[in-house]
Amino acid sequence: MRAEEILDLLRKVENPITNMDIVSEGLVSKVEVDEEEKVVRIYVAFLRNTPAHPFSMAVNWAVQARIIRDMVKVLEDRLGYFEIVDDASLQRYYPIEEDGV
Repeated sequence: MRAEEILDLLRKVENPITNMDIVSEGLVSKVEVDEEEKVVRIYVAFLRNTPAHPFSMAVNWAVQARIIRDMVKVLEDRLGYFEIVDDASLQRYYPIEEDGV
């Protein structure tokens, strides 16, 4: 799947605070399709868009977790292995299990 097709899928994911899709809002900074490694890396701009204050970081964590979960729901049946990575810190994000595990 090409990067443009992945971006089109990610337009279905909304930021629950702004109700804008995450691509138009600029939260998806890059989609990298590595054919050789057979991996897709999706870079998100969470750190750059979060004020460096403990309260802001705590509040935004729940929003970011929701966005990651929604991204996985949109992509999991369409892509093989993919990673969601913060473009500034290179932190990898993993969705929280729905059953609380």
